[in-house]
Amino acid sequence: MAAWEFVLTALSLLIALGWAAVLAVSRRNLSLVPPLSRTGGVAGGLTVSIIVPARNEAGVLPGTLDSLLAQRGLRKEVILVDDHSSDGTERVTSRYLGRGTIYVLPPETPEGWMGKSWACHVGYLNSRGEWLVFVDADSRMKDETLLSDAIGMAAAKGLDALSLIPRLSCNGMASRTMLPTLLMLMYFLAPPSKSNDPSERLAFFFGAFIAVRRSAYEKVGGHSAVRSELLDDKALGELLKSSGMRTALVDASDRFEAEFAGSFSDYLGGMTRLFTQYALDEAKRRGSPARRLSRYLIGGLIFFGSPLALPLIALATAQHPLVIGVSVVPLVASLTSQALYLRWMGERVRYAALAPLAHLAILFALIRVAASSLTGRVRVRWHGRTYVADLRSGTLRLEGGRRSGTGRP
Repeated sequence: MAAWEFVLTALSLLIALGWAAVLAVSRRNLSLVPPLSRTGGVAGGLTVSIIVPARNEAGVLPGTLDSLLAQRGLRKEVILVDDHSSDGTERVTSRYLGRGTIYVLPPETPEGWMGKSWACHVGYLNSRGEWLVFVDADSRMKDETLLSDAIGMAAAKGLDALSLIPRLSCNGMASRTMLPTLLMLMYFLAPPSKSNDPSERLAFFFGAFIAVRRSAYEKVGGHSAVRSELLDDKALGELLKSSGMRTALVDASDRFEAEFAGSFSDYLGGMTRLFTQYALDEAKRRGSPARRLSRYLIGGLIFFGSPLALPLIALATAQHPLVIGVSVVPLVASLTSQALYLRWMGERVRYAALAPLAHLAILFALIRVAASSLTGRVRVRWHGRTYVADLRSGTLRLEGGRRSGTGRP
């Protein structure tokens, strides 16, 4: 066996072990998050304001509103903020007005605000509850006490803010392809349990469900303080935690469901949005976004590109059969990891065969943002809106069409 064949064999085994480690560590990290306990509701006459920002979500709103209005064990108001939808959202919501839903059409999004942050802020201005619960328009509670248990748990522990981990829906082919890899990577790189550690800066918040004590929300400035952030949920969580508020992340995936994206283009937009936020964070620290993204890109090429590239390299150049056989091990490891995660998610493992598509999609988004960072400007298309990030100044702006467009906020 030639020296380079030995290197190829060792690299193949290391990458395979890397996939096994990512799978094991991500699952362990998630298991450390406490589950939502059944607290028996909220004591006293507490009022909770449920704020639902919606942009062209007419198709899923009935399920969301039905599940919210069915919540019992506390006094509540449901505020639907129509982010200038064009799909009949107002007509759908009108059927719920007599059942306790408040419909709000906000003014045009002001300069310097992002769409969803503005909708959440307008919802807050129209609320009166001691607790504010921000819920995405595609979120569905599976039982009638989830909300009272969440607020009851927060009150019992003296928390200022609480976010719930939902089960992310895998209704479409794109979600079955993309979500296992994305969740593995997310829970590996950003352990959600750190959100519950006061000594850690990380505040892992899911935008699908964020409950905040009104006094704490107002003290930190609420969504107004994060109005120019691309990832408003992440920014709000970190702001609350860095301001000394007591925050917690709780696993409610057995009682609560939400969606991340629908189509492959939606997932590409979501990943572009995430990588752009990393670049903006680096720019705000006066670092080099291009250098940071290049490190991510090198890691991505090794981790996601090698399982496909190594077998091709071995077949084209290697002479020893063992080298060729071992070169396939990283691909087998990545497919096996995908299959096991699909099984944990309650999905059919046959979709694991599509894992290479997920890896290529992640690489594509990363390459696109890394290349754009060299020019200092990144354009992000996310749910019908276009955002322009200036990586030299670390600023972000919403580009035109504030009243029009399609997709979620």
